[in-house]
Amino acid sequence: MFLWLLFIVVSFLLGLSISFLLDYPFRSIERAFFSFVVGHVLSIWTAFLLACLNKSLSIGVILLCIGICAFASVILFEWTKKTGKWDFTGLRNKTGTIWYEDKCTLYFLIFVLLYVAFMNLYGVFRPDEAGNFYAFHTVWADYPFHTSLITSSVYQDTFSFPLAYPQFLGLETHYPFLFDFYSAVLMKGGLDLRSAIIIPNILFQLALFGLLYFLAYKLTGLKGAGIGATVILILAGFPAGLQSVGIHFLNPMYAVIMPQRTAIIGMTISFVVYLLLFHALCAEKREETSAFGGYRKELILAGVLIGLLPYIHAHSFMATGVVALCLAVFALIKERDWRILVSLFLPLILLSLPQIMFIRTGVSQDFFVFFPGWTEANRDMIMGFDWSSFVPAFSSAIKTTSLIETFWAINAGGLIILLSLGFVKARSETRIFYLPFLLLFVVANVVKFQPWYFDNYKLFLHWLALSAIMAALALCWLNDFTKTNKSHKALVTVSLAALLIASTVFGVGSHINMVQNTYMVWSGEEIEMTAWVRENTAPDSVFLTGSAHNHPIPALTGRQRVMGYEGWLWSHGIDWTSISARKKDMKAMYQGDYNLFEEYDVDYVCVGPYERTFARENHFEINDAAFDDETRFDLKYDTVIGGERWRIYEVKTPSIPV
Repeated sequence: MFLWLLFIVVSFLLGLSISFLLDYPFRSIERAFFSFVVGHVLSIWTAFLLACLNKSLSIGVILLCIGICAFASVILFEWTKKTGKWDFTGLRNKTGTIWYEDKCTLYFLIFVLLYVAFMNLYGVFRPDEAGNFYAFHTVWADYPFHTSLITSSVYQDTFSFPLAYPQFLGLETHYPFLFDFYSAVLMKGGLDLRSAIIIPNILFQLALFGLLYFLAYKLTGLKGAGIGATVILILAGFPAGLQSVGIHFLNPMYAVIMPQRTAIIGMTISFVVYLLLFHALCAEKREETSAFGGYRKELILAGVLIGLLPYIHAHSFMATGVVALCLAVFALIKERDWRILVSLFLPLILLSLPQIMFIRTGVSQDFFVFFPGWTEANRDMIMGFDWSSFVPAFSSAIKTTSLIETFWAINAGGLIILLSLGFVKARSETRIFYLPFLLLFVVANVVKFQPWYFDNYKLFLHWLALSAIMAALALCWLNDFTKTNKSHKALVTVSLAALLIASTVFGVGSHINMVQNTYMVWSGEEIEMTAWVRENTAPDSVFLTGSAHNHPIPALTGRQRVMGYEGWLWSHGIDWTSISARKKDMKAMYQGDYNLFEEYDVDYVCVGPYERTFARENHFEINDAAFDDETRFDLKYDTVIGGERWRIYEVKTPSIPV
């Protein structure tokens, strides 16, 4: 079944038809990336709303979504064709000349495609001959949560909003889930789980780096800056394991772009918005033809895209919103035209507010707190300074500034020097465009937006992307300087090489470490076991399992479990009191407390290696004899996998006295 491919193609055509509504001066490849991203944002949201209305994610829903997107595309193509903005022959001719007109860009993007394809094929659920799945460390750590969201949407008979949180029984999902929902659509459309993850990863990562390339080109006018910025973003940062020496700024590919699926699509959408905002608010304006013509169409679309971000990626919503607000206020002061704010923020508020109101119901006290210095060590040191009165507070402020400057001098390395030089050499409109990202960097050093401090890294990535552009501009300028100043050529060349190496060498090390160290996520036998679970248990069954993050039953069957990995739960806003209480009840159930099975309405109990590990880590013993009581439990599955015994018991109607 190639319904998944039809969904992708129609989504692209929808975005392409929208691109011709704008006055934005697209290059051909840039238009392709833009169209892919914008079309998918709208098609994914459409499919989600249709699934909610239909109360199921079915083939019919996907076909209806394809039909709606195709119909909208035809209408928009006809409309723009009448205005003379495009015709099929001209579009075909432009497409055919891409190879000859822009070989440099095309060669580079082919290289990027090969790179992201390798990273995903090698590092995301790579199977071996025995059917075992392997992954990069951070993918191993994060993807089982994403697969639980995907498979719960695919294998459940019903689909309703709000979604049940698959890792904690009785809670609703407040996590941005739409990219995982997209993978569920592709699975329903004919792909297996691995392909439904890898194909969107590759396509959106390629679009992410492609759009960064074109954003750099727009800001600097240099293709070399586009290439340099992309390479620097890929290779910036440090390997993991250096926190003890104060290094926390990890390589983006290792820390976010590979493992954080929501960040992939979120940042890609953000780069589309940044291109629109720069064109509308910072670049030289063209004469407007109507009140909402010209750049206002770009602002309206930017507002729509930002407004659709909360359920796609919350951190990209915050980052892009801050940048949009700063640039819009600056443009308002400069042009004194209130329609700028209306065009941008009316669709943004109307679309985002319902999402924000629902998401905030899942926000705990550990969200949005004052947390100076980003890391816990810096925060503790800063809060330990004397702030009791003016004189010591002034001294403490100087110490704080020095501490943060030293921290980032170590964590950003040569990038700080390059971006500073690039900022000086940049055009005035480029410097203005960069300032909101600098503000975002400052805010992320002061406020913690989620319980885990490191999640602010997702905000720093937006600053890093624009800083990479500034750094690449500096490298281009230094390269040109050596051509015109022969006497200083050797010194400048050595300096350039040293700065470039300082900005990327540790990222190269991170990549080598990723490739050399992959982890087995699930064995082939465990995957076969989950096929049995899908075939022999109801889709809405509740399982009692250990809390391991990569337990195969919740990850590969979509079945709800009583409680999953505590680190996920805490970082998603569930307080430790609830987690501890739930863990206490799980221990009691594994020790034979039958009443709790009735309270939680548990259908099946898994007793295997993950559960025995859970028992050891929490200092108790599983009461195997309790599960031998045939009046209460029925042994449904009993086999040895990898030398470990797996048993799955069905809980016999707890409400009936025995």
